[in-house]
Amino acid sequence: MKTHQLVEIENVKNANKALKNLLERTRSEIVGLGLFYGKAGLGKTRWAFKTALENGYVYMRLECNATVRDFLCSLLCKLLHITNSNQEIKGSKNEIYLQILDILQRNKNITIFLDESDYAFQNRKILSTIRDFVDMSLVSFVLIAMEQAKDKLRSLPKQYYDRVNCYCMFNSLSLSDVEKLVNEVCEVSVDHEILKYIFSQSNGTMRVICKFIEAIEKIGKRLKKSELIFEEIKDIITKVEG
Repeated sequence: MKTHQLVEIENVKNANKALKNLLERTRSEIVGLGLFYGKAGLGKTRWAFKTALENGYVYMRLECNATVRDFLCSLLCKLLHITNSNQEIKGSKNEIYLQILDILQRNKNITIFLDESDYAFQNRKILSTIRDFVDMSLVSFVLIAMEQAKDKLRSLPKQYYDRVNCYCMFNSLSLSDVEKLVNEVCEVSVDHEILKYIFSQSNGTMRVICKFIEAIEKIGKRLKKSELIFEEIKDIITKVEG
């Protein structure tokens, strides 16, 4: 499987467009907070990680039991890395906070992807800290969260919801998405019937589609074939659990 590729399915195209709009905003007037959300297994993390890696952005995950200090230390570590700083991570929570703010205020082009940011909705102090950073600097902060994230954000006080200036929802993959993904990622060529079968079994979930791609490659290797049709492998592929 060609895992290095970020295939331009609809979710990827929409996310890239939304991110472009966020980054090209009038920074002096609009804070850089975006929310990219959707059901599990639709490729949000893969998009965020690869986009961050390719562009020199910060990518980090928020752990379920993270305290404000945990979050600040992790963020400072990432920022020191991308700014090539030898500064040490030490001091009180407030001192670390001020170190981060200083870096953000001096580097307006920094973009931060925070995956699993749903946990920030449960820990209001972390969310307030993110709000402070986007209010007091010109950087861009992208929250990656689950499908209920927008509703959860709306249920919070207005000062949180009003800060978000970019939304992007990841949707279930279409048959066209599946075809593009399989054609560009799978090492074995397949017919349209196989594509339709994968689509029907995956419910448009990328995680399941990737499982089928891996299974197809193993079948192709076992049969010593670079091209497969549904009729010759249907008894095998139907045993793959989606």
